[in-house]
Amino acid sequence: MSKAIQILVEQSKEKAEQCAKDLARTRQTLAQAQNKLDMLENYLNDCHSNMHEKTRGGVTGFQLRSQLSFTSKIDDAITQQKSELEFLKRTEEHQIGLWQQALADEKKFQALLDREAARKEKLENKRDQKMNDEYAARIYRVRTAGESA
Repeated sequence: MSKAIQILVEQSKEKAEQCAKDLARTRQTLAQAQNKLDMLENYLNDCHSNMHEKTRGGVTGFQLRSQLSFTSKIDDAITQQKSELEFLKRTEEHQIGLWQQALADEKKFQALLDREAARKEKLENKRDQKMNDEYAARIYRVRTAGESA
């Protein structure tokens, strides 16, 4: 039985390690997505600042429409990036749960393995104690038989 439990411990340990790797990759992707969002937002702010500067000097209607169309596309990209970021955050939360469950399983199986080892040790100790008691009883009988004779 302990061999089967040992296999379960090893499998749960491997699963926990894989979950941790997946979580690390997701966190890295999440950080990259956040950086991309920050860059897009900064670029949009720069475009708005430039547009305000240009409008002071006067711009044509075509230039204004073109600039507004361009900033609208950046807004769309920001919205899409925020959606991706939310998806990655939900994925991270899910992976944290999987990782914690894998760790709990590993701990549970390890406890079973430890209990099995303790049970075997207890049986061995009982067997040793019984042998020692029998040996001591034999010695006592031999000594008392020698003294009676």
